[in-house]
Order: sequence, then structure tokens, then C-alpha cells
Amino acid sequence: MVTRVPARPRAQRLRAEDRRELILAAARRAFSRNGDARATTIKQIAEEARISEGIIYRHFESKDELFVEATVKPLTEALRQGIDKIRRLDVSLSGVDRHELAMAYYGEMVQRLADLIPLLGLVLFGDPVHAVPFYRDVLTPALEDLRLTWNDAYRRLTGEDFPSEVGAMANFGIALIFALDQRLAPNPKPVADVARELADMETRPFGRRPSSSPRRSTRSTRTTVRKEVDD
Repeated sequence: MVTRVPARPRAQRLRAEDRRELILAAARRAFSRNGDARATTIKQIAEEARISEGIIYRHFESKDELFVEATVKPLTEALRQGIDKIRRLDVSLSGVDRHELAMAYYGEMVQRLADLIPLLGLVLFGDPVHAVPFYRDVLTPALEDLRLTWNDAYRRLTGEDFPSEVGAMANFGIALIFALDQRLAPNPKPVADVARELADMETRPFGRRPSSSPRRSTRSTRTTVRKEVDD
């Protein structure tokens, strides 16, 4: 008696849109692993996607186009979505809400940047051809939009403009450092805790200590001790 071996099921053919997304995901992995767009080849991307190089060229004319579609465009869109979300933060006139606004702002910024750091690093440092245009035409206007958004919220809360025009740059830099911590530190502090502490710093006058932990100054203590000795 002859035993019939069941036929292997035919692989399901991907739709063009799904195949394109598969290639883009593979390209992002390959670009990220090399850290340099110029050192990444179409062959490496094809191997990452488990397809032939010819299939890639059916969807993308060049590696340069693939880099833009896989990294620059999604990063640009993600930045715009983040700014739109920050712009929609609720604002009211009470001090408590000002603190909550700052918490929401920093929480959103840190989490958004933590998600974007791999792409941000690739675009800014992985290909000099795209780095300058991206910084000039996308990132700089995004920072200016952030500045205007934060200034508008601050004005509605205080009736005044934010004291410094470099505030958006400073806020972005602070958020970026904590976003790197989220990605790379072995035990990063929860984003909510980071946002709360940054909001405390933002809404409390410089040099003022939290009321929950009063502390006598060393100078005052020394003066008291000296007076008692003199007496």
C-alpha cells in the first residue's frame, strides 16, 4: 500500500501594500543594525525581508527612496502627530491645572521621543544627505511649533508670554535625555514619575524647596549656635 504524502499548502500571496510594508520594516531593521544608510545594501534588506532584490525594485526605485520611505517620512509624521497631541492638551487657569498641563506635556514628549529615538538617530546621523534637510525643514519647524504651542498655553495660564524663546529647545533637550534613559538604562524611572518631577521644576520658583521637606539653612543654625556660645 502506497502512503500518500499530503501536498504542502501553497504560500499565501501578499498584497502589494502588505509586501511594501514588509520591505519597509525590513529596511528599518537593516538600517538600524548598520547605523549607516550608505553601508546598508539592498541585498541586506532583501535578506532581512526574505525576498529577492528584484521584488524590492518592483516597489522602490532606489535605496535612497527606500531610506526616505522607511525612516524620514514616518519620523516626520510621528513628530507632527506628537505636536498635534500636545496642542490638544486641556488648559485652565488654576495652578493645579498648570502643573497637570506640564506633567502631560513632559509625559507625552518623553514617551514620544523614546519611541522615535531609533529613527531620529538614523535620519540625523545615518545619512548626511538627508540629515541637514530634515533638521532644517522638519525638526526646526517642529521645535518652533512646540515653542508657540507651549507659549500659548503659558499665556492662557499666566497672562504673559513664556520668559524665554529657547524654552522649546530646552524642553526638547530635557525630554530627549530622559527618552534616551527610557531606551538604554537598565532600570529607567517610570515616565509618569519623570514627568511629575519635571513639572515640579517647571511650576515651582527656582531655588524654592518643596514644602513637604523643610530644611533649616546651615548658616541660620551656625548663627544660633554662635549666639548661644557667646551668651
